Amino acid sequence: MTNVPENIREAWADVYRLFDVSYNMDGSTEAWIRFWDVGNKLIQKYGNDIPVMELLEGTAHALEDITKRRNKNETLTWDKDEDYPHPQ
Repeated sequence: MTNVPENIREAWADVYRLFDVSYNMDGSTEAWIRFWDVGNKLIQKYGNDIPVMELLEGTAHALEDITKRRNKNETLTWDKDEDYPHPQ
């Protein structure tokens, strides 16, 4: 049983499928165009009823961070006298 209406669950599932397909993207312009082409279709599909744009923006930020970490294989570093470098 869920408290979430079916159309909202479907929107989340569609955004997750886009995340899954895009997970191994290389971060190229072409890859992002493919991501946003699908994202645009989801926005049109759900209209103003569900804030899909916000879900897509969050997903895009996560993918960007994952891609950067994968390509650089680095973690956040800082010197002992510096403040912790919280992600921007």
